Amino acid sequence: MRDKVIFGFSILWIIALSVTLTIFLAIPLFFGEIFWYQLTDLVQMTAGKIWHNFLILMNYLINPLETKLSMPDFPSSASGLHHFAEVKNLFMLVFFLTIILIPFTIRFIKENLSLVFHNALRVVMLFPLAIGVIAWLIGFDRFFVAFHEVLFRDNSWLFDPATDPIISVLPEQFFMHSFLIFLLIYELIFFVIYRRGTLFLKKKY
Repeated sequence: MRDKVIFGFSILWIIALSVTLTIFLAIPLFFGEIFWYQLTDLVQMTAGKIWHNFLILMNYLINPLETKLSMPDFPSSASGLHHFAEVKNLFMLVFFLTIILIPFTIRFIKENLSLVFHNALRVVMLFPLAIGVIAWLIGFDRFFVAFHEVLFRDNSWLFDPATDPIISVLPEQFFMHSFLIFLLIYELIFFVIYRRGTLFLKKKY
């Protein structure tokens, strides 16, 4: 039972860590996509202004001390601010889990529990890939909608460009690429742990 708890919390930590790294990597990703998708033409604004407003948004979302969101060039509706507040709460939860669950993962690695849960690791590694295949089959737009319907209890995430123009510079492709980054990080971490267990088994036998 104890080992199962450690395994479960270690999996949760890896998910949280993958999300955390994705959040921070999304910042330079967005900078590149300003030019790749010519976002300046969409909103008739310089790349510098778009980047500045995005950094203000990200600072609000990832900084626990920042309690107010006010983008100088992108006004926000009450509904939009409510959604960003919900996203911030989720980010804070993910960051909290990333920190608080570290001891379980250290224990998992030190005790070589990857040997005990070797087959289970394979299943856990395949799970997000299965989700990725589903997203590809149904289309990322439908997957994106379903994802938000699961995470959020209201429709505040359905932004109207007229009242929340920031959505105009947050194209679907940006979120799709962020999702792909998450998958890559997630699989890489699990591969390292699984590979470590495999090499240990070879040495043992």
